[in-house]
Amino acid sequence: MPYQIIDSQGISDRRIKGFHLDTPLPGQSDSANKITIAGWILSASEAFTHVEIREHDRGTSYCIQRCPIAVERPDVVNHYQDHSLTPRCGFSSQLMLLGLPQRAELSLHAITESGEGIPFLRLNLERKVLVSDFSPRLRPVIVTTLGRTGSTWFMQLLSKHPSVVVADQHPYETFALEFWLHLVTQQLVSPENLLSPVDQKRFQRDFVALPERKLWFDQEYHRQALRFCQQSIENYYLSVAQAQGAASTQFFAEKIPYFSGEGNMTWRQLGAAVRELYPDALEIVLVRDFRDMILSALHFGAQDKSPSDLEKEKSTAYLNVVKEVSEFSAYYQQNRSNTLLVRYEDLMLDTQAILKRVFQSLGVACDAQTMDHIIRDKHAVAQEHKQHITSKSIAQSVQRWRSELTPQLQDRYTEMFEQQLQLFGYDIRLS
Repeated sequence: MPYQIIDSQGISDRRIKGFHLDTPLPGQSDSANKITIAGWILSASEAFTHVEIREHDRGTSYCIQRCPIAVERPDVVNHYQDHSLTPRCGFSSQLMLLGLPQRAELSLHAITESGEGIPFLRLNLERKVLVSDFSPRLRPVIVTTLGRTGSTWFMQLLSKHPSVVVADQHPYETFALEFWLHLVTQQLVSPENLLSPVDQKRFQRDFVALPERKLWFDQEYHRQALRFCQQSIENYYLSVAQAQGAASTQFFAEKIPYFSGEGNMTWRQLGAAVRELYPDALEIVLVRDFRDMILSALHFGAQDKSPSDLEKEKSTAYLNVVKEVSEFSAYYQQNRSNTLLVRYEDLMLDTQAILKRVFQSLGVACDAQTMDHIIRDKHAVAQEHKQHITSKSIAQSVQRWRSELTPQLQDRYTEMFEQQLQLFGYDIRLS
């Protein structure tokens, strides 16, 4: 069986009037590579808007799915014999297993109208790795990063290697991998949602009502869907390579940004899915000193702002990225043994050495002739991205925070991101 629920445990909180998880139940197992999580919850004070499903990993938790509290449950109102209660207190969500740990700990949180999350249930489950019978010709290189880290330039430099294909149009972040992985997960989780209400009933009748048909759908069809997904990704990049005249392509490189779009897989889920389907993929974590990253983002979006307004924004700009820096850093710490770290500063100041280390990790040519060909175009590549550049020179883009922030703000930024900066090897000394 692809999964089994080991146990579940409710969490009491005075802000919750009552709740119940209808499914899954302890001991439940299924042949499907998805779990239906459904139940109801009532607030004792501030109204709840949705339920957040969070995954726990080595002391860190993060949201992997949200579902609205929008299912009518008159049975709950009748149970409490209180018709002042809203019957719209139910929730139901299909959770895809792809990318989850083989032994996963999940928690459900009720989210209030003001945005506060109240945990009310924990689930522990075991699952089997989702196996595809597709044998890829191209290996993925995924670049996991935040904004303003030089990723556009880095992707273009990778594309200069004859063994690596990158979709060669600005901004060098075609999302073929993301698109088909999102497509296949939606197909595996809820393919009936593509149908009309009438045909959804026929879908249930024809594909999952009988045990033997459900088994075929959950197993054989899922393998076929994964095969289609991976074949489509590969055929796309092979067509790009052919158009570029690249005959010796072994890898395709794709950037996975922090935010992938509302309703899509998150960057964290994408990374986990890629590692499961492509065990020999290389993941590169590209990072920049967060103090410089914030300043670069401020200047990039400040074409119509006065210098005084820009200075005012610096006093609070760091607060806008606390969440993403924290999640990004936790992600790297959890996966650092399986990733290659590239720092913006090293890439800018010693491009050849960093690229050589990347290509050595891939096991592709990094001899003097190959590297000279790539580095020769380095400055030409940079010229193509003048609209992205917010410093007068590469050297001035490194540690710009020392000259562009007041001593008080230097201290504030450094204190806010001290642990994350140290994790990535950045100097936190102010003088």
